[in-house]
Amino acid sequence: MAVASSSAEHAGAAAQPNRMALMRQVWKLALPVILTNLLQSLVDVIDVFMVGRLGPIAIAAVGMSSALRMLVLVMMLSVAAGAMSLIAQAKGARDPERMSFVTRQAISSGILLSLALTVFGLLMARPLLGLVNSGGEAEATELGAQYLQILFLGTPFLVLNIVFNRLMQGAGDTVTPLVLTGALNVLNVIFNFVLMFGIGPVPAFGVAGAALGTVIARAIGVAVVFYVIYSGRNVIQLLPGSYRPDWQMFKDIFTIGVPSGVQGLFRNGSRLMVIGLVTATEAGTFGAAALAIGFQVETLVFMPGLALNVAATSLVGQALGFWQPEEARRRGNMAILIGLVVMIVLAIPIIVFAPTIIRIFDPSAHPDLLRVGVNYFHINTVVLPLSAVAMVANGALRGAGDSMPGLIGTAITRALVSVSLAWLLAFPLGMGSTGVWFALVIGIVLEAIYMGLRWRSKTWIKVALHKSEIYRRHLRHLPEENQQAYLREIRTPFMAYPNAREIVDEEGAIYTVPAREDIRVRFNENGYTTDHGKRHTVDGV
Repeated sequence: MAVASSSAEHAGAAAQPNRMALMRQVWKLALPVILTNLLQSLVDVIDVFMVGRLGPIAIAAVGMSSALRMLVLVMMLSVAAGAMSLIAQAKGARDPERMSFVTRQAISSGILLSLALTVFGLLMARPLLGLVNSGGEAEATELGAQYLQILFLGTPFLVLNIVFNRLMQGAGDTVTPLVLTGALNVLNVIFNFVLMFGIGPVPAFGVAGAALGTVIARAIGVAVVFYVIYSGRNVIQLLPGSYRPDWQMFKDIFTIGVPSGVQGLFRNGSRLMVIGLVTATEAGTFGAAALAIGFQVETLVFMPGLALNVAATSLVGQALGFWQPEEARRRGNMAILIGLVVMIVLAIPIIVFAPTIIRIFDPSAHPDLLRVGVNYFHINTVVLPLSAVAMVANGALRGAGDSMPGLIGTAITRALVSVSLAWLLAFPLGMGSTGVWFALVIGIVLEAIYMGLRWRSKTWIKVALHKSEIYRRHLRHLPEENQQAYLREIRTPFMAYPNAREIVDEEGAIYTVPAREDIRVRFNENGYTTDHGKRHTVDGV
């Protein structure tokens, strides 16, 4: 049954922005995310600076605690990543009820997870710090335990802050998280200073005050966000409903989010192993120092790529929400192209001014560090643009709910191939630290190829379809040929209309288009029928 007509095609074409408009759309989402990430990095630097006024043991305590907290942060990001993908698709489907439902379930799953992490942290903070600090100053373990236990008590606030930011970014609002993060960071600095050093009647809590200030600031941030989303002034709005866990939604959130979280574990774990290998080469400690400088520089350079990753998740997810797969592909392609160009522009000065960059971090300009560090930048910076391809493609795939390729790519190329090759090239083949650098390059190239090919395939479109309500309730019972016919003739053309909505019920689906008659679709064992009076074309709706 062919019900799609030229008017539907025109509606879809009208919904597709031209190349320049799409580029502006990507940057409009990405730029606030870059600033948000910069603010988050800045407050961490300020925290360490203030703690530094308390002495080196205090710095060590906070440093060890932060490293352990990063492992917990991976689980928090799992909820946020899954919620971001689902809210983007709900926004694209113009479904405020679905957006409210996803938001409530993200909050519920975040709170349940944070409570479990709180209990774990309170019980394990001291033993873990003792293990990390074996042979170190006992005072550092004690101060770190106080710091970490307070932070774990505030885990629900940290989780909800991250989840709310990702929900708004996924729905296309990247400005509000920027404003909230800026205000939150100001509060964080003020509370930390007051509680660490004491002012007036407020006593000085030292390192514990830094943790307490962070928790109080984040609690205020959560209260403000709840006010914003309940007030109806944000793209994320909470409609009447329940916070009672929906286990299918929990499964969807974690199915998308957990691979993203585990991917971070593999990435950070492989870095630690590479550091261990390079210190065993002729470079020794200077190799580890070169890696530390390289990672710090790359952290700054990657901020546009991470922002484009978020923008790609939002734009691709929204396009699939109103089921325009080709538009989703255009959006993802544009985000990847921008990431590639931006990273090329940023990589060139790093290569040219590599010696100067090393001297900034090491004013003594030790000749061994200068040699190894410059070698690292000249070899690894060349492939930074390919890192952007993998990074942004990962975000685009996540918009479709397809986050497993990112985990597979990182686990195989970074954790397995890079680390194995680093050992092989450095020692049996006698290339030393240079072999380690080339191993990292090969891993990046392979990851970019794998993620690029996954994006060029149509697998992610199927992943997005299989997570949709229309598929779970009706389409999965149809033969593949009839599924594709329905998507081609009904869902894609009707959802191309501005403000069109798809309402799925027990019988089938209703497509509503403003100022037009609703279209009822009923499913049977072999196919589907439409019922909209005597008219059977979109022109006649």
